[in-house]
Amino acid sequence: MEVTELTAETFWKGETEIRGTVMDGEDEYRVRILRKGSQNFDYSCSHISKTGRNLGFCGVSCTQGPDGIPMCPHAHALIAEWLRRESRESKHPVSTSQKVRFMVREYTNREVSRIMGASEEGHYRLIPIVAISRDQVRVRFTVGREKQYPVKDLTAFAKAMETMSLVQYGKGLAFHHSLQAFDEESRALALLIMERVGFFREQYRGSGRFSMEAEPALKELILGKAGRERFFAILEGKTIECEDYRKRKRMLTVKRENPTFTAVVKKEGRDGIKVTVDKDIMAFSGEKSLFIADQESICRCDPDYTECLTVFMEYMVMGLDAENEVSVNDRDMPLFYERVLRKLESFGLIRSEDVDLESYRPKELKASFYFDSDAAGTVTLRPELAYGDFSFHPLADENVPKEICRDVPGEFKVSQLITTYFKYTEDGSGNLVIKNDDEAVYRLISEGMKKFMDTGDVFVSESFKKIRVLPPVSTSVQVRTLGRWLELEVDTGALPREELAAVLAAYGKKKSFYRMKNGDFLTLGDGGLLTVAKIAEQLGVAKELVGSDTIKLPAYRAMFLDAALKEDKSVSVYRDQLFKAVVRGMKDVEDSDYEIPKRLASTLRSYQKVGYRWLKSLDAYGFGGILADEMGLGKTIQVIALLLDEKAENGGTSLVVCPASLVYNWENEFAQFAPELKIMTAAGNQAEREEMFAAYEKERPDVIITSYDLLKRDILWYHEKEFRFEIIDEAQYIKNSSTQAAKSVKAVPAKTRFALTGTPIENHLGELWSIFDFLMPGFLFTSQKFKRAFEMPIVRDQDPNALVQLKKLTGPFILRRLKKDVLKELPDKLETVLYSNMEGEQKDLYTAAAASLKEQLMEGTDGDYGKERMQILAELMRLRQICCEPSLCFDGYKGGSAKLDTCMELLLNGTSAGHKILLFSQFTSMLEIIAKRLKKEKIPFYLLTGSTPKRDRVQMASSFQKDDVMVFLISLKAGGTGLNLTAADVVIHYDPWWNVAAQNQATDRAHRIGQENQVSVFKLITKHTIEENILKLQEMKRDLADTVVTEGTGALSSITREDLIRMLDEDI
Repeated sequence: MEVTELTAETFWKGETEIRGTVMDGEDEYRVRILRKGSQNFDYSCSHISKTGRNLGFCGVSCTQGPDGIPMCPHAHALIAEWLRRESRESKHPVSTSQKVRFMVREYTNREVSRIMGASEEGHYRLIPIVAISRDQVRVRFTVGREKQYPVKDLTAFAKAMETMSLVQYGKGLAFHHSLQAFDEESRALALLIMERVGFFREQYRGSGRFSMEAEPALKELILGKAGRERFFAILEGKTIECEDYRKRKRMLTVKRENPTFTAVVKKEGRDGIKVTVDKDIMAFSGEKSLFIADQESICRCDPDYTECLTVFMEYMVMGLDAENEVSVNDRDMPLFYERVLRKLESFGLIRSEDVDLESYRPKELKASFYFDSDAAGTVTLRPELAYGDFSFHPLADENVPKEICRDVPGEFKVSQLITTYFKYTEDGSGNLVIKNDDEAVYRLISEGMKKFMDTGDVFVSESFKKIRVLPPVSTSVQVRTLGRWLELEVDTGALPREELAAVLAAYGKKKSFYRMKNGDFLTLGDGGLLTVAKIAEQLGVAKELVGSDTIKLPAYRAMFLDAALKEDKSVSVYRDQLFKAVVRGMKDVEDSDYEIPKRLASTLRSYQKVGYRWLKSLDAYGFGGILADEMGLGKTIQVIALLLDEKAENGGTSLVVCPASLVYNWENEFAQFAPELKIMTAAGNQAEREEMFAAYEKERPDVIITSYDLLKRDILWYHEKEFRFEIIDEAQYIKNSSTQAAKSVKAVPAKTRFALTGTPIENHLGELWSIFDFLMPGFLFTSQKFKRAFEMPIVRDQDPNALVQLKKLTGPFILRRLKKDVLKELPDKLETVLYSNMEGEQKDLYTAAAASLKEQLMEGTDGDYGKERMQILAELMRLRQICCEPSLCFDGYKGGSAKLDTCMELLLNGTSAGHKILLFSQFTSMLEIIAKRLKKEKIPFYLLTGSTPKRDRVQMASSFQKDDVMVFLISLKAGGTGLNLTAADVVIHYDPWWNVAAQNQATDRAHRIGQENQVSVFKLITKHTIEENILKLQEMKRDLADTVVTEGTGALSSITREDLIRMLDEDI
């Protein structure tokens, strides 16, 4: 539609009549609208024929007009056009802002300046003219090329530099201002001008009088101390015009050197001296330097000259009251000479006219110190100061004659020295004493006596001479290897053995010395004895070090001992050949001569061969160890190689203990890689196991495989046997040293023990202690000492030294390789977090449960938290179940689950694209819910939970590797370890667990040797819930194990009440 005519008339009551013609295609409509208010319209619309005849009302259905009022479309079009025109005509005219004009002008100037810059670059000079008065240094400037023009307004100059404006200086000079337009020296001056003007403008704007049009003109710069330093540094080596305080002009060269002016000393009157300086000398101070100007130069003085002359020049030539001369009475001349003129004299600046300055030289201060001691160990000092023949006690100087010109700084220096080392005076005599204070005596002898000697003459009595300070003890250590033991012989030189305990106690108290029984002081610096004492303390044999010349240590301390002794070059160490061989053998495992069993020579990867040789080396020296390779790197086959070699060498039965779910996995691995080994699998019911045990003597198997649970039941039988190796798999099963599983494996007699685990630390450092207590009892001391020496300092106090010591102890006995380091051909593992947002009933249930738990935690105390821990953990479990699927904890719930929807979409898309998927959850009920959905979608799957029989687990894993079943639902605890499921290339973690190590183990069922495809790992997280915070906690708790064995963990056990409140704050 088109409005072709429009008129409007407003009446006195405010009513407006709008008339117009609207063309609708070829049809013409005449519209009249009477507007009585913002929401009150009367209208009529007539259809007009081509001959101009009125055909009556338009007859078109009404539409919504302005403010919802019904109108025909023609009336609607007319009112819309009228409103548009009204709006356009009612707008006020716009004037361009003054700031816009400024911006346009400045950008234009800059552009023109850039164009002109090449032709004008470096053509112009700024020349400073300096005025030096008694109290100021001022600078004005001229600018030009051959001819110079005065810069009358430095504010305008700085503004022109900023905007790159064209500025006219008289008829002969106009150019665009920019740094490039000036020569090198002038650029530095231009920057100085801009900086100082900028500071001035900031002050001016702060006064509230600022205007963009008018700023006050600056004809010159007044340089402060910092500005003087910078200004004259720019002009160093240049000759500039200067004007003195008498308006006389000079051409002066700026130099960095000390001037050679003269201060004239001559007689005045009958009893005085006058000191004068040439009136042409000018001086002023910079921030760091003194500047002195004469008839030829302005000299920037060096620091020593500045230190000595500044005060003198300030009073002689600077300031409005300076007269370039001073008068001194003969009576005050010695002091003036000593304090002032001698400083000038040291630079050769004094000229004496008929004055003997030597006659004014005061008598020199001399200090004497007399030291003595008595049988009780009291040290006395009698100090004495002297000017010529007059002497006095420095702390009793009230009787010094006034005619003596005293060296006040010298006396103060002596007093400071005395009071530094002596705090008390002797009654009556005034002598200084040190009584019953070995610390003070040691400080005096070890460091103070040299200072007294540097200050004056020192005299000591014979008894005082007997007080000696001895250097740190020279220590030597001999290490010999005796079977599975090390023998240390410690020689402490001249230190009597009976005083060793007291010396070590002094070390422990961080003392700097030890007072020996003969009165000598033994310095306790960082020496060999301290190193040996620290080692003894770390290894728990401090008492043996004190009580005997020799110390016995288990051979497994060899690596730590060798490293610790090498750290201190002051310890003389002898190592026998066997000790050296053990250390060398443990360090050079890769170069060892242990041959790989022929059956596995072509099967083992290079890093697995190193692992095999490491196991062999440890065994050769009688040590145990933790093979802590990342999950999926083949720890099992490395152990199989060890046991295969043992059969060929010596024979004997070895025991493998593992989780029940892995018993048959081990059996299959032996069958595949070492079929010649005779294997007894101690599984089944009690009658079946007893039948196996009865056949043991006859069968004499090479290896027995059993589970932790069955070992506990059959421990009496195992306890009576002697095994060559005891291997525990998934060693984190014995992380709690008080459990029957831990006690059982430790009760089995075995020549050598090894532990396999990808996660030697899951929750806390105590788990590492438990594993080592199995491998080599006592290696990490008692549980209480381990907590005191390592766990608490590392975890609670973040002590880096304790961490370093723990790594030194355990490092040689833990072998850990990561897939990213040794399996370059292993495809990437791509981890993705998929978030779901709860809505409706699910969100309401979660919010209520989280608020309730937070209220419980806020009202309680830390003590309540400990008592109610199980209830709180149950509430946390409830929150996590709501995130997964509320029906896990609310019967009859039908409101749906955002995460389940996300999961099913992922499963449908993945399977349709041909991906085989592992899905892990810690909730078996959740797996059953997912299983029902998969059945509904007709997607085949396997389900493995804790109730799945052991043999069925192995069979399902084997089938999944070969058949067309696309989904494997697995309980995290039941199937998170031991299974090889490399047919899968997608892993879904339905719910996050506090312990990230358990999740990583589960992921590594697919991401391990044999995987040829990139593995995509999806972590399903419900947004704004406890699950997000679990994810953050996993990262936070990863650091502890990273620093010890480079594997991350997350632990629920270390979460505090405050942690949970903070986590719930973020959720609600």
